[in-house]
Amino acid sequence: MDARTRELFHKARIVPVAVFQDTESALKAVAVLEEASLPLVEVTLRTEAAFDCIREIARALPGVTVGAGSVLTVESLKKASDAGASFFVAPCLDFEIMEYASALGADFIPGIATPSELNQALKSGCELVKLFPAGALGGVKYIDALTAPFRMRRFGLIPTGGVDESNVADYLANQFVIACGASSIVDPSLVKAGDYDSLARKIDRMKKAAGI
Repeated sequence: MDARTRELFHKARIVPVAVFQDTESALKAVAVLEEASLPLVEVTLRTEAAFDCIREIARALPGVTVGAGSVLTVESLKKASDAGASFFVAPCLDFEIMEYASALGADFIPGIATPSELNQALKSGCELVKLFPAGALGGVKYIDALTAPFRMRRFGLIPTGGVDESNVADYLANQFVIACGASSIVDPSLVKAGDYDSLARKIDRMKKAAGI
């Protein structure tokens, strides 16, 4: 993991996780994030337009660090990398992808849900891991229990799934949580409606709730 990437997450504290249907709305939404001093976005590979969105964000908004989420195959990681993604996030622990990312020199963040998976990720040299789905697993209490046996280890945790204005500060209070992945911050209904003023206000509320 590049030190600059780790510092980016640590400084941002919130990683906007977005599902985009087209490049035009993606560029407008990410421009709102950048204006709100959140110059990074994780574009999930859940739509046909995702790779084009990554490419256009990287091209048109050079001040934004764009990553790819929901990376489930080596092929999708390579395609996202070719499109201009700077970091890659998976919802699960896939050693084939991890090995490929390491050989490529890519900043890859695997997903974990259990102590065994966390241990395997750390043994494999991961410095950042995603906990997913954080809310469904038990939220802050689960993270406290999960990390307790690992208090002598050095790593950063990015809980994702169910993070919103009501709980983001509690997540960030855990000593291992370096940032929170938040899909609610890029509300797809607001993006679809083209209501970027409401989107800006939603981002501002989330930042205030997180204390950033």
